Amino acid sequence: MRVTVTVNKKPLHILIDSGSTRKFLDVRVTKKLGCKVEEMGPMKVDVANGESLKCVAICKCLTWTLQGTKFVTDVLHLPLGNCYMVLGV
Repeated sequence: MRVTVTVNKKPLHILIDSGSTRKFLDVRVTKKLGCKVEEMGPMKVDVANGESLKCVAICKCLTWTLQGTKFVTDVLHLPLGNCYMVLGV
């Protein structure tokens, strides 16, 4: 499901993915939003096309709003391609 959220007063189109167990933010979007990124130990992430990516950074305490409700969450920093943010459930 695709929805629009607000991050730093900017609209962001995201994907809610019931098959994902984590939350991800695209590396280009992280820079545009000015999010602080922290290095972390490498983590292997399997993506939908069968590839595995190595995640080495996290954006902690990202604040975003969906339909007037504010959320604060940590998101892994990955090159997502066509998607800006993925919210796993």
